[in-house]
Amino acid sequence: MDHYEINLIREQFAAGNWPQFLNSVKITGLRSWNGASVHFKFPIVAIVGENGTGKSTLLKSAACAYDNRDPIKRFDPSDFFLQTYWDKIYGVTLEYVIAQGPKTTDYKITRPTTRWRKQGKRPLRNVFLLDISRTLPMDASVGYAKIARLATGEASTQQLSDDYRVKLSHVLGRDYKIARFARSDVDAGRDVGLLTTNGAEISQYHQGAGEDATLDAFLILQGLPDNSLLIIDEVEASLHPKAQRRLVRFLLWLCRQKKIQIILSTHSPYVLNELPREARVLLMPSADGVNVVEGISTELAMSALDDEIHPELDVYVEDQQASVWLREVLASKPESTTLLQRIAIHPVGAANVVKIMGSLAADKKLPRRGLGMVDGDHKDAISSYLPGAIAPERHVYEELRNKEWANLPERLGVGAGTLFTTLEDAMREPDHHKWNAFVGDKIRKGAHSVWEILVDVWCKECMTDEEHARIVQDIETALVR
Repeated sequence: MDHYEINLIREQFAAGNWPQFLNSVKITGLRSWNGASVHFKFPIVAIVGENGTGKSTLLKSAACAYDNRDPIKRFDPSDFFLQTYWDKIYGVTLEYVIAQGPKTTDYKITRPTTRWRKQGKRPLRNVFLLDISRTLPMDASVGYAKIARLATGEASTQQLSDDYRVKLSHVLGRDYKIARFARSDVDAGRDVGLLTTNGAEISQYHQGAGEDATLDAFLILQGLPDNSLLIIDEVEASLHPKAQRRLVRFLLWLCRQKKIQIILSTHSPYVLNELPREARVLLMPSADGVNVVEGISTELAMSALDDEIHPELDVYVEDQQASVWLREVLASKPESTTLLQRIAIHPVGAANVVKIMGSLAADKKLPRRGLGMVDGDHKDAISSYLPGAIAPERHVYEELRNKEWANLPERLGVGAGTLFTTLEDAMREPDHHKWNAFVGDKIRKGAHSVWEILVDVWCKECMTDEEHARIVQDIETALVR
């Protein structure tokens, strides 16, 4: 993750440097959507969810929020949501909250019966939609076979700028000397992309699928007007993990340079890991329609997409530290160890996300039983929480210090004098999230290993029977709910 670029975007976004912004979309009566809203809290937002949960419906609805400045590229609901013999579309409402400078307005499009109705004039904005059709190889595209067979020359050519050519080379991991688009003497209305590398020029007829799709995208991205809305369906299509990461970093840079807004869909953890939590939105299906969970962890997104493991109960915690601590609490006593075989522990993000997941589970809107369990410093949010009333690291370190660090020197294999000094130095760091890494760096162990040993010793030396019983009772109650 490019923390520097992300922090720059956060600062500029908070300062109001995006003069046009789609704040939210609410969809009612369309496919699996039944009144759920998605709020966009960062200039780039990734939508993740199983196939059929409504990602494409959301992207297409977002594209309809504006009247495109280029009338040829105007998007309307009737373009995307067709009434057919099999599909009856009525009772639909699309609601938008749109920021234009300091002014925020609401806009609505409806289809009560047979016709789409717009609430006056839509706001103007340049909108670009890169749907999944962009991944169709050139040799499978209608009309291009004629060019391949009959072209004998070029009518015109257009090059990517050196800046964008270099960035394309970085994303795809190849050194392109020239990246250009030619129009043939057969069809001057169709572009053929060409890349020069190792002294040879290769057209899109012979490029790999990732090269083909990414080259086309870069031509569009280079020409994006400032303040545009860019929508990309399955941004990772045809790209290997390294290229996915680099593409997202490029999009972050582009977003800040041109003050554009980007909404994309993905199934890739590599894409999600390059974006901050506020830029991740999970769509989850239920019998009542789409559930929207914002600010998720990558782990939650991936667990929602993969059902290989079938626990009886999903326990949602804030982060990996909480996950390790809960696991050690249950493993510390024979009577609770068996619970580990019946549950799956998911780090999902901030306390508000844990609360949302716990509420969805309590309302039976998730595929399995679930329980939200926050850190002790957020225990006012919901009834289930980890021990203590402060952050996990602070609670564990402070209680172990009160026990004179118990048998940690033996467990960590470090002399008492060196270890105690290191632990005390770590606790002087204002950010408690850094304590385990600080200790690990000093004693040459991984931060994860340090935390596992600390919480294991805490469970044996500091945990009360009441704390253990409360957590076990919460889980056992949720298992039979």
